[in-house]
Amino acid sequence: MTFSIQNQRTMPIKSIKVRLGLLSIIVLTGTMKTLGQANDTLLIRQLAPVTVSATRLEINEKRLPAALTVLGGGRIQIGQPQLSLFESLGGVAGLFAQNPDNFSQDLRISIRGFGARAAFGIRGIRLVIDGIPESTPDGQADVDNLDMGAMRRLEVMRGPSSGLFGNAAGGILNFQTENANEMSLLEGQVTVGSYGLRSYRFKTGVQKKKFQYVFIATRNQSEGYRALSHMESTILNLKLRYDFDSLTRISILANYGNSPVADDPGGLTLQQATENRRQAHPNNMRFLAGESVAQGRVGITFEKTMGKHLIFARAFGTKRDFANYLAFQAAGAGTINRTFAGASFQYQFSQKFDLIGYRFRLGMDVESQGDTRRRFDNLIGERGKLTFDQLESFKNIAAYVTQELTYQKVTMLVGLRSDAIRLHATDYFLTDGDQSGKRQFSRLNPSVGISLEASSKVNIYTNLGTSFETPTMSELSNNPTGTGGFNPDLNPQQAVNYEIGAKTYFSQRLRTDVALFDVEVKDELVPYQITGQAGRVFYRNAGRSRRQGVELSLNAVLAKGLTLFSNYTYSDFRYREYQTTTGKFDGNVLPGIPKHAAQAELRYFTPVGIFAIAQVRHASLLYADDANAVTANGYTVVNLRVGGQKTWGRMHIEPFIGVNNLLDAAYFQNVQINASANRYFEPSQGRFWFGGVKVGIK
Repeated sequence: MTFSIQNQRTMPIKSIKVRLGLLSIIVLTGTMKTLGQANDTLLIRQLAPVTVSATRLEINEKRLPAALTVLGGGRIQIGQPQLSLFESLGGVAGLFAQNPDNFSQDLRISIRGFGARAAFGIRGIRLVIDGIPESTPDGQADVDNLDMGAMRRLEVMRGPSSGLFGNAAGGILNFQTENANEMSLLEGQVTVGSYGLRSYRFKTGVQKKKFQYVFIATRNQSEGYRALSHMESTILNLKLRYDFDSLTRISILANYGNSPVADDPGGLTLQQATENRRQAHPNNMRFLAGESVAQGRVGITFEKTMGKHLIFARAFGTKRDFANYLAFQAAGAGTINRTFAGASFQYQFSQKFDLIGYRFRLGMDVESQGDTRRRFDNLIGERGKLTFDQLESFKNIAAYVTQELTYQKVTMLVGLRSDAIRLHATDYFLTDGDQSGKRQFSRLNPSVGISLEASSKVNIYTNLGTSFETPTMSELSNNPTGTGGFNPDLNPQQAVNYEIGAKTYFSQRLRTDVALFDVEVKDELVPYQITGQAGRVFYRNAGRSRRQGVELSLNAVLAKGLTLFSNYTYSDFRYREYQTTTGKFDGNVLPGIPKHAAQAELRYFTPVGIFAIAQVRHASLLYADDANAVTANGYTVVNLRVGGQKTWGRMHIEPFIGVNNLLDAAYFQNVQINASANRYFEPSQGRFWFGGVKVGIK
């Protein structure tokens, strides 16, 4: 069944366009002194290789024997609504993101297929912020407490990395937040847009000698494109840092996110989507589907360099309270009260032996997660009788070693990590018997990579990486039998990644990257739904699958002030051995991933500070089910934004206006894999206007 629906245009809010247009014209035609940020030298610098830390061993990305993309703060923030990580991720080859508009289900991110199974949030990919894990020990991550207006840099390492980060590390997203010396003393930003978007952000950063602090507060709200899509959120970030000297520093990082409401319009059938893309599913309306969440995190990091030796330590704790209502009555309301904490210690030694350079890092991670999970009947948005009450724990102790050896133009990076994992479920709902249980896993994950500087312009590399991915506690507790405890039939997913690639720097103005990969996966975790429980996702293992692909990126300074960032991904992901009671799927394409995905972005900055950014995103059709009987249409989306950066004295101003989905393309922003009752499709929003102004004082 192939889907195609007519383009339904949604009239933008006229008053927003007029006001934002007048604001941009008034400010951009002013005679204020330019900020001078967008000069040709800066654009060239964006293409140069930089030192990265996603490997836990700082290394120049040119010599790194792995596929990695770095996005600077300008590409994350300039002219963007800064509402979602989705805005920036199209700039990363090999990464496919869905569901930017349903804040109840959260953003879904997959890297080379890892994470595609997620029913909500992120699975199989590790998120790290300023050295503190955002991902839980069992491999879940949510981005509802991430403020993109606080980010100065994002490193995305693609491919299995369990040799570095352990469980559920099919890729790494390593975020770095802003430092005080890069910020204004005070800065405020207001953004408004279609479908009731309102966003307010305040920043302050101060550095006094050895001490600095950064505080950022953000308030977001939106009515959403579809019915039952209202959301509100408040995010607070605090960073305190003290440099004892140039070689010793300590940082305290705190984050709090509160989203009291995030409605869920749910998936639609093809007929429903064709009739009215903006409707919510009737059952979601009836049962008031949605969620609320509050999360707080505190972390501390310490780093000291002593000649050839380096010590790094961290400790953190997170508390998350979550409640949701699904689109059915029996056990359709739930709460999760989660705590997770951890500590890490790393020691690094560096030595130079004539022409040979050597670095060694030894580390240990200890992490613990506890979930109190309860389910109730959903009585039209109210909790009814208790049907499930379970305490779940996930504990992980790991040791790892990473070594780097360099000889002239050759770099070798070798890693080995051992993980011991213990899971336990204590059943407190004993009406149907005691289903308490436990699972335990242990795994040794090696990785090795070699890069060669073939010439001053070309680096080639190859690597072999491994990953293992335990089912998350949410996935294990969603037992299709309807009882408590863990699903005894669900096993960890294991993968081996073979990769070869090249990084070329033909000139200061042209850079290309290419990676070819082959991932062999055993016991692939596959989602499915059961009739009558739409919104609750269960999991099973496929025997084997194979993922082959090509990732290309080309970045170039085309003219003074004009830069192109482009990428293309080819994905051929297929089941090799997979059979269920409904059929045999050997040779079928894995659902949820398009075969072709691409983005091109042109950025133009004039000498007087005016900028214009044009972006085109494309994805081919993708399958929505294991049988490959249902497809979601491919799409091409055009986004534009313009603005200016001006300064006079200590004050600077940056007005901007933009439009996403300029051509009002009708496509699906999310597909629910193997959905029940044919509710596969979540329509994307129509043409979306936004604009705002940022004002700061140095």
